[in-house]
Amino acid sequence: MLFGAVGKSLVHEVQKIFPQEVGRERWKHGLRMKTSQVLIFLDDFENKKAKTEQTFWVSEDGSQGIFWTGEIYNWDVLKKRSAEHSLSRELWRSYKRSGLEFLEMLNGAFSLALWDKDKNTLLLSRDKMGALQTYYGTQEHGIVFGSDLFTVARVLGKEKEIDVSVMMKYLAFCYNPGCDTFFTGIQRLRPAHFLKWTTANVAIRPYWALPFDHKVQQAEDVLGAEIRERLARAVHIRMEKRAKTGVFLSGGLDSSSVVSLLHGAGKEKLHTFSFRCQGESFDESSYAKIVADTFGADHRVVEYAPEDVFLAQNMVSLMDEPFCDAGINIGTYLLARAAEGKVDELFTGDGGDELFAGHPVYVADKTARLLHWIPRPILTPFFSLGRALPDSEKKNDWKVKVKRFSESHAYPEALGTHRWRVYYCPDELRRLVRRELWERCDLESVYDDVIAFNREARHADALSQSLSSDYQTVVQFYLRRIHMVRSFGIRPKLPMLDPNVVAYCAAIPSEWKIRGFSDGKYIERVAVDPILPHEIVHRKDKLGHSIPMKNWMRENPTVQQFVFDLLSEETIEKRGLFETDYVLKMKKEHLDRSRNHSHRLWALVILELWMRSVDL
Repeated sequence: MLFGAVGKSLVHEVQKIFPQEVGRERWKHGLRMKTSQVLIFLDDFENKKAKTEQTFWVSEDGSQGIFWTGEIYNWDVLKKRSAEHSLSRELWRSYKRSGLEFLEMLNGAFSLALWDKDKNTLLLSRDKMGALQTYYGTQEHGIVFGSDLFTVARVLGKEKEIDVSVMMKYLAFCYNPGCDTFFTGIQRLRPAHFLKWTTANVAIRPYWALPFDHKVQQAEDVLGAEIRERLARAVHIRMEKRAKTGVFLSGGLDSSSVVSLLHGAGKEKLHTFSFRCQGESFDESSYAKIVADTFGADHRVVEYAPEDVFLAQNMVSLMDEPFCDAGINIGTYLLARAAEGKVDELFTGDGGDELFAGHPVYVADKTARLLHWIPRPILTPFFSLGRALPDSEKKNDWKVKVKRFSESHAYPEALGTHRWRVYYCPDELRRLVRRELWERCDLESVYDDVIAFNREARHADALSQSLSSDYQTVVQFYLRRIHMVRSFGIRPKLPMLDPNVVAYCAAIPSEWKIRGFSDGKYIERVAVDPILPHEIVHRKDKLGHSIPMKNWMRENPTVQQFVFDLLSEETIEKRGLFETDYVLKMKKEHLDRSRNHSHRLWALVILELWMRSVDL
């Protein structure tokens, strides 16, 4: 954990709250820099098994220093620019030579703080894709910052002050897509941005941006070869020679490609992990086994049973803020627990959908744009019928798709692809949340963060705008989920989110990503066809490694009792946030299959458990 404060009163507050951590110069991972006005220290929890050397450098007089937590992957490139043998010292020298431009050359997963006494300036930054978090809160003449949200909130005395507006956004999207956090007055620094603090002001600026400019104009085979080469490089620079390596393997293109590239790079004794839920249209473990067998991996299938929902009680303690995806988070927790002690680093294929437009929402958005030209009086009866369809137990049932499309089409067009990912309109939130709470915030602004990211992404076409926005929103959700594996002593590696890979793919024209009307990930299949089994490249039944949470809530007594006890009338009344009748209505509609409320109900469960975990 990276943590620090500037300002005499705030430094005193840190020392008062954390006397052991910051009171001893000899503490192994503790205090590294301390003056009457500035305190920064590292608890190397996330680096204690890392291959990197010291993640700090401080001048002899203690007036200047740089501190970071995480990993820097392109250290070999940086070393060629200097004879310096210390990465942290080289980062400092790069800052002195190039100013804030030194951040642009870094490829890694990190949270960074730098204090420059000569300029009386604090610099905070995150990596380009946002793999690690940086939070901050300001007071008069001071700032508190860190990679752990609750610690920052505690120092500022905000740990009991929940931002109701942010809670509304969580309910709408099942995660918080904005930069304000659940704790009032504390913000999250955006990926690829830096914060520059002086006693005069706070300035936040980007240091890198994705080039969705479609400059890459090459033949299909050349594109595929270049993508393959860049992915191979992204995997290679993340590999640790002496580390035991694992992969979360679903059997889809992305994770399967990572396994193949690791094998091709000479990584022996690969461990692969996949979870399996029994049930038609949910179990795709057979594809993961094909990949594992092809590349000789030691494969483990983890059964995800209904009673595993109880793990949510443990899982929420690993979350800075609540976030959920109808139980997929528990799948990540199960796999990380299975990998604990067996691997040191764990690769995933997260980010592949955004590289190559593989998620169904991109096709749904393309369909919606075609329907835009059909007069609304013609569409309205169709969507009314679609919303009235009963839900189905199968994930890929046509009724499920039509019903979801019909419901989501009613959301504001300005949401873009987020129309297919949002779960409440403002009026529904007004009925769910108690009046005294929603009167404290503007419910009409619940979509503002997402819409702002969409408008910020002014690119050549609608798909590029969606992908650009998604790197600021849903990708950040994936990263928060994957970050949980660090708590098991495992370092997550995400080659599909390598900045060089992302930047190259961003510049590839959209017609190579979705070919024709609905052929998503077309150029990825071209790229990985030479390195994967035919049945993986050309499969048409990718399920998204999902779970039957909606069915469990309806049919499994264990899951029903767990969910409905946490959402009982007594619990809801005691918490005082939601209208009991509305929650009961959602439960009834879900049980009688008139609507699928599993995402909404599960979000309420995770929120309740998280609030208990932080003693609210």
